[in-house]
Amino acid sequence: MTMMSKLSTELLEEILSRVPMTSMRSVRCTCRNWNTICKDATFTKKHLSQTTSKGEILTVVMMNCSLHLMRVNLQRGGLDHPTIKTTGKLISLDDSYQVVVSRVCHCDGLLLCTTEAYSWLAVWNPFRSQTRWICVEPTSVRHRKLWYSHALGYEEGKSFRIYKILRFAGNVHEIYALKSSDSWRVLDVNPDWDIGYDNHGVSLKGNTYWYAKVAGGVGFLLCFDFTRERFGPLMPLPFECFSDDAVILSSVGEEQQQLAVLFQHRETLEMEVWVTTKVEPDAVSWSMFFAVDMWPLTGFRFNTGGSFVVDEENAAVVVFDEDRNVEKPTRNTAYIVGFGESSYFREVDLGKVTTGKEGFPHACSYVPSSVQT
Repeated sequence: MTMMSKLSTELLEEILSRVPMTSMRSVRCTCRNWNTICKDATFTKKHLSQTTSKGEILTVVMMNCSLHLMRVNLQRGGLDHPTIKTTGKLISLDDSYQVVVSRVCHCDGLLLCTTEAYSWLAVWNPFRSQTRWICVEPTSVRHRKLWYSHALGYEEGKSFRIYKILRFAGNVHEIYALKSSDSWRVLDVNPDWDIGYDNHGVSLKGNTYWYAKVAGGVGFLLCFDFTRERFGPLMPLPFECFSDDAVILSSVGEEQQQLAVLFQHRETLEMEVWVTTKVEPDAVSWSMFFAVDMWPLTGFRFNTGGSFVVDEENAAVVVFDEDRNVEKPTRNTAYIVGFGESSYFREVDLGKVTTGKEGFPHACSYVPSSVQT
């Protein structure tokens, strides 16, 4: 009988690539050779192709201050049986104690996690079980009590990507480069727009996009360019929207190269989903994906602080929110809306809303990578 240690590298890669993603931490801890194999970018792509079914969307969902890996498959079993399967709960960022996460954003296989007490930030690669802890000590005493929003992006260098974190609150904007500094640097920004704290940004090609509002509550698209370290101009959305409308951004496609935006009218509850045909820090164009009247389906408006994923191939979207009991929700829920030749609507129960844990379930499409933190 041949021992694992005697197998060729090619055969060993083939075997390890079939291990479920939630068990990869144990694989890497087995021996130094296995750990080296798992860190290779080629192995990462092979592992993803072996463990993900065709048409399946891998998502990281934050619920009740915990992170969960879920697989969205709107193809398996036919349109009458779309599935959202929880693969597992992502384990602690720190082996010594359980870290409570209040917010999360995704870029290039890395997760930027904000701790509940806002004492540290963690840049985490779950696939590599690697974490980089960053002190959030403000650059000025007068900034200590500000509750920051964050974004993770990168500058495309000559031979590698330079990952950076942007944080901001009010007129205070600061940036942190992971590879070249251990301190925050203040940016010169004089905003004439506002990004709500519950408004999650979406990372796309190294930059982050937000739904921003100006005086009067009119909404626009806004991008932060991590290479130039500045915000671009306000760009038009494909609809007219105001403060009480629901507007949520997401990314689209396997390589996450396009933006999607969900709009739901505050009164009629009519919902539209648009996808970009071109998107840059200073230019955007849109194409209608679909429109549907949500009044007879849910009877309520989705939250701007919520999230959604798009399945272009199966002509459907999945919105992550809470149940229909708007005043006192008790369950986290996924709402699946399909259209086209076979229109359908489904609700999937994601579990109990834990008392005292703020925020809606937040999902982002996740593509594992071998990027180091």
